[in-house]
Amino acid sequence: MKTLLIEVWKRLTPWNKSADVYANDTDNAYPERMDRLINNSVTAKSAATIMVQYLIGKGYGTEVDPLIINKEQNLKLIDFADDVADDLVKQRGVFIHVNWNALYQISDFSVIPFEWCRIGKTDSNDYTGKIAVCKEWLKPKKSDIQLIDVFNPRKKVIDAQVEKAGGWEHYKGQVLFVNMDTKLLYPLSRIDSVAEDCDSEAQASIYKNRLLRKGFFGNTLVVTRPLVGDGLEPGSTALMDAESERERFQQAIKDSLGAQNTGGVLCLEMDFAGEKLEDAILIKQIESKIDDKLFNYTETSVRENILVAFNNLPAGLLKTNEASLFGNSGEAIREMKRTYWENTTKERYLLTAVINGLLERSQDYSTLKIEPLKLINNAETNNTE
Repeated sequence: MKTLLIEVWKRLTPWNKSADVYANDTDNAYPERMDRLINNSVTAKSAATIMVQYLIGKGYGTEVDPLIINKEQNLKLIDFADDVADDLVKQRGVFIHVNWNALYQISDFSVIPFEWCRIGKTDSNDYTGKIAVCKEWLKPKKSDIQLIDVFNPRKKVIDAQVEKAGGWEHYKGQVLFVNMDTKLLYPLSRIDSVAEDCDSEAQASIYKNRLLRKGFFGNTLVVTRPLVGDGLEPGSTALMDAESERERFQQAIKDSLGAQNTGGVLCLEMDFAGEKLEDAILIKQIESKIDDKLFNYTETSVRENILVAFNNLPAGLLKTNEASLFGNSGEAIREMKRTYWENTTKERYLLTAVINGLLERSQDYSTLKIEPLKLINNAETNNTE
């Protein structure tokens, strides 16, 4: 017996000698590719937006008194939380740049775009000491790659890093890397298993658009007997008169169909049998070739797969225009919200732990601790809040 092995595509993380980093896939473009697939899929993009909102809830601070955690960038805590949640939702990992002051307190922190970051060389204990940051990894130049120490709050470590940098004024700070796939060098994107579905949804939209814009859909086909007879001498007056008559006839056909159809008229000449008018000219409308049933099945199937990838997001939270969902005082919608709140618990607590871990070491908010909202039952209204 022979066993047929089917090669399944796998994201690899090979060592890139030219850049001295571990590549994120063989082309070192995995994060960018996943982000592009999400943005091209209306379902994935909408699902990501909803999931982020379920992680950050109503936010932190108020419009009147916002919590500023990076004065140089005027970055609010809610904006920082949104950036962290966005990367946790899409890439299942996040890189956070942290600056320290001479009192070993965090002076500020902000998210570095996930696609800019790669892991540097590891030692014999598989410890990585540097995170490489570059805006373009396709063909990066050494001069464009910035190496920053990994996050380590120990005073001895910070002192050694500051001394090596040549003083606090030259110190670049550290990078905290949060990886939800602890067994992998880089996390797999949330849509890794449904990447083809995201692409299918995008391609279906492109196909229909091209068919409507450049295909034969909506065109009018006009078939007539030959308007220019055989046997006319090339360049003769008779031939030029016949061709001119053909152009006037075709233009008259287009004008009679309306200005909006000017670019959608196809004129074809061929021999007909018979002497009746209907045997001499045929006008036919070309129907659409879009199979609505097939597209509806395909789009529904890929949409369901994508929603499952986003922690089984209920379809009703993505599209709530069905009257039945609002029946029974909206209990169906409330149940969907309760269910999805529970489905996103892990990510919400991770986001909370990351933020609190930074705040407790910060120079301005060391006493501040945030907690995720809890679902409670309001006895007065009998509603879950």
